[in-house]
Amino acid sequence: MRRTRSVEIFFYLPNENELLLCCDGASRGNPGIAGYGFVVRNHFGSFIFAESGGLGITTNYVAEFISCIKALEWAVECLSFKLVLQSDSSMCVKALQQNKIPWFLLARWQRIMASIQSITFKHAYREINFSADHFAKKGASLQKGQTLSFNDKPSSLQRMENPGQPYYRFV
Repeated sequence: MRRTRSVEIFFYLPNENELLLCCDGASRGNPGIAGYGFVVRNHFGSFIFAESGGLGITTNYVAEFISCIKALEWAVECLSFKLVLQSDSSMCVKALQQNKIPWFLLARWQRIMASIQSITFKHAYREINFSADHFAKKGASLQKGQTLSFNDKPSSLQRMENPGQPYYRFV
């Protein structure tokens, strides 16, 4: 009989002058109707921006990558060049760290990387990436190409991750 145990995990904010981009992709089926979402926070933990987008039918892996690319494009457009990109997809984070980008996103990736001063890639368990998950699920309910942008924290986002508060992962 396998025993389940809980592991305490924590959410961390970025350093001063950095932005944290929390990214997630979602699909109903794999492949299935998919969407992406990302949330931007500063070193105080303040909500800066969020976006949800519909992707049509694709895989969850592609949705994860697109969420990261869209968040980074937003940061470049807003002239934010010191970034921490966080995703709950360890495969996506590893591929980004190794510069192994899907061919259909490569040109966008190269434009982004030419503009960024510093970037740190972080894997975060879904238990501390739930606000991005909220926006990704919202994106999966949108039509392909449709986006929703939020300059203020929407009332539908009941809570956000808190630094210093323990969260639990069951393994």
